[in-house]
Amino acid sequence: MRLLELNNSGTKSARALTIGNFDGVHLGHRAILDRLVSVALKKNLIPSVLTFQPHPAEFFAREKAPVRLYGNREKLNSFSEAGVAQAILLPFNRKYSKMLPEQFIRDILVSRLSVKWLLVGDDFRFGMDRRGDYDMLRVKGVEFGFEVEANSSVKVGQVRVSSTAVREALSKGDLEFAEQLLGKRYNVCGRVIHGDQIGRTLGYPTANIHFTRDLFPLNGIFMAFIDGPAFTQKPALVSVGKRPTVTNNGIVCVEVNILDFSGDLYGEKLNVQFVRKIRDQEAFASKDELIVAMKQDERISRKFFKVNSG
Repeated sequence: MRLLELNNSGTKSARALTIGNFDGVHLGHRAILDRLVSVALKKNLIPSVLTFQPHPAEFFAREKAPVRLYGNREKLNSFSEAGVAQAILLPFNRKYSKMLPEQFIRDILVSRLSVKWLLVGDDFRFGMDRRGDYDMLRVKGVEFGFEVEANSSVKVGQVRVSSTAVREALSKGDLEFAEQLLGKRYNVCGRVIHGDQIGRTLGYPTANIHFTRDLFPLNGIFMAFIDGPAFTQKPALVSVGKRPTVTNNGIVCVEVNILDFSGDLYGEKLNVQFVRKIRDQEAFASKDELIVAMKQDERISRKFFKVNSG
């Protein structure tokens, strides 16, 4: 898959396109990507995704923007796995925030991207003040010569699958429902870096995952499966949060204690698949109280993993 910037989006090749943030690439997003790739193949078009950096909500009010489920790397990997040929990044800024929807259609979709078939969600809005919608796209499609299709919502039970629904499930610690919405376990990937060795002094040495975001959709103590350089599905305890008992630096940490494992993982890439939440992070009165809680966490996780293998 090629990654392009909007201002350097390549030759005027006819494209099948979908547009969105695609945070999490959940079941609803996957349905859109599958339909995009299928139609592009039949119509001999380039299956392409136009996405935004930063997320428009972060541009307008960063402090109020929803926490991202995944970073750009994970999102782009999902596009590639779905069969998307081109991912086009639109650098969302004041210029685009003030762009009228009619101008977006004419200048971006038609003139710059040569869109011949467009797929959007049934609730898609775009342009200044979100004035553009599916009905406008249909009318303009007739004028400019491109087809438009609306993808219906995907539901799990009575819940519409959305990034918001995934965030809500994760914030409640309902990893099972989040997995249903995503179509996979929620995960985070990163390289192991040197930490402050606090876990080792408590009897629970951890692999500290390099983490570049200042917010994370999970907080607490979790059971997880770990994929590493020479192993897969290793049971582990994972702490996610700001470690209120041992530090007050306010930095979110992802710390992995792989059960019954010893070895050097520094510099290695780990994939952490969250399975169940045990408890919230707590500020204990002493490190001794923290150790008691950690031992209880270990007992709970060992009992769980004895019954549930990867």
